Amino acid sequence: MAQETRKRSDVELRYQWRLEDIFPSNEAWERAFLEIAPLSERLAAFRGRLSDGAVLAECLDLETDVSGRMMELFTYARMRKDEDNSDALHQGMAERSMGEFYRVSTETSFIVPEITGLDEKLLRGWMDDVPGLAPYRHSLDDILRRRNHILSEKEEKLLSMAGPMAEGISDAFSMLDNVDLKLGSIVDENGETLELTHGRFGILRESRDRRVRADAFERMHSAYAGFGNTISSLYAASVKSDLFFAKARGHATCLESALFGDALPTGIHSSLVETVERNLPVLHRYYALRRKALKLDRLRVPDCYVPIVDTPEREYTFEQACDMVLEGLTPLGATYRADLERLMTDRWIDVFETEGKTNGAYAWGTYRSHPFMLLNYSGRVTDVFTLAHEAGHCLHSLYSNRQHYANAHYPIFLAEIASTVNENILMRHLLAASDVSTPEGRTEKAFLINHFLEEARGSIFRQTMFASFEQQVHAEAEKGAPLTSETLCGIYGGLLERYFGPDVDIDPYMKWEWARIPHFYTAFYVYKYATGFSAAAAISRAVLDEGAPAVDRYLAFLGAGGSDYPAETLRRAGVDMTTPAPVEAAMAEFSALVDELEVLLVG
Repeated sequence: MAQETRKRSDVELRYQWRLEDIFPSNEAWERAFLEIAPLSERLAAFRGRLSDGAVLAECLDLETDVSGRMMELFTYARMRKDEDNSDALHQGMAERSMGEFYRVSTETSFIVPEITGLDEKLLRGWMDDVPGLAPYRHSLDDILRRRNHILSEKEEKLLSMAGPMAEGISDAFSMLDNVDLKLGSIVDENGETLELTHGRFGILRESRDRRVRADAFERMHSAYAGFGNTISSLYAASVKSDLFFAKARGHATCLESALFGDALPTGIHSSLVETVERNLPVLHRYYALRRKALKLDRLRVPDCYVPIVDTPEREYTFEQACDMVLEGLTPLGATYRADLERLMTDRWIDVFETEGKTNGAYAWGTYRSHPFMLLNYSGRVTDVFTLAHEAGHCLHSLYSNRQHYANAHYPIFLAEIASTVNENILMRHLLAASDVSTPEGRTEKAFLINHFLEEARGSIFRQTMFASFEQQVHAEAEKGAPLTSETLCGIYGGLLERYFGPDVDIDPYMKWEWARIPHFYTAFYVYKYATGFSAAAAISRAVLDEGAPAVDRYLAFLGAGGSDYPAETLRRAGVDMTTPAPVEAAMAEFSALVDELEVLLVG
């Protein structure tokens, strides 16, 4: 008999997030929604008046207020929708708030072009002399930096009007992925039929039964292949949208456009791919060790996720997971721990998988309330690390939100660093607690090293493979080549062969894996997982080696938000990502751990 996914009504309130901290009710949301139109009319009245410093400050203050309100509206509606993606009411609220956002963006599209048209010397003088402009100094500096790529008011308005169409592509994939696409069922190790979900796939791919994990992989990817032409068309439209906006703003490539916002050179992306691919032999050596440990003649991709240490994985209650994270992150200090405890106990987290709930995990929230976390917790050690990971995001937001709203939003380039610092420090704590003088301790340490290597493999090697896929696909679009399912699967299949290497056989259905990656609808996002993991490894080593001075630098980094360009913010934390050194160091650490695991397993 198939196991059913639990209903939300069956989950205790203490395991559900309290979105009433944003709006106490849908009715309160509706009242707040109706307040936007008159505020946007007031904002639109500043058109043609920004040639005075005090008026500019007043306009930016009102824009900040409206932006904050809009974020409250959208976040609440979207997170309610994420509780159950089949809920038409909250689908509609999310669509209405996004539509209102684009309407307001269109009406206020004059602001940046008017600022761009000001004399630079005059504007910088105001930034020094008009107190109300102080919080906007970095934003105004950035507008001056981007002025060659800012269009006329009429053109900016047209781009704002095109925004909902571009968003609709991602929304269409999300609805297909979370609601319409059925993954089918498989038979588990005990002969029981299970409905395959995204959450269960994460468990089944680690099954000790090779038939079960292979069936899960084939069923999952065959489901996406069944919608292959539709998903290929959606992704091709998304890439064409990226190309449209890049060309409209005068960028030579989509990659240049994506990195320009963070003032990053395209060399960061290409250097990452080159550095990781230069180090692929160490990944292949890890696969060879995996094959040997699993006693297999050949590996298949479904064999590359099961823990290679022959120890049953323990299950942890959510409360046990919280205790492990709190203890493991002690090196980050008392203030950090106190904020972690609040996150875990004050209903900021939605814990368990339920019918229709968005799969995976994320941290989100609003400036005026606090961060929230979505989980689909199932009790594995990987879920413990996911809790630590998303907690890093939450506290990054909590500290960044102490900045003025204009500087509170940290750039995506920095977003994966805080989360991965938490994972790394927790892992080091667990490794240090392993008693290698006993067989049990050696086994435990080998298990943890295997898990750590899997995290590094997923964050650096896998995400860099994704980054290379995106780069190649966008390059094809920039040449005017059609992005058919054959093209997309051909590019992805070639990357699978290169990254998995000679010890892994690639099943034909695996070429469709790209079709289930939602991050591809946010172009050139995935590489930031790899750079973030590398930066986090460097910060974690400093925290554990130096103690308080490194912790102080790190907490300052968390509190910096978006007050400076990301490379500069990170450089003050002690990491220079404009060089390949952090990635090379992460590769060296990966290699050393492979060596250590081989000694523990083989002797």
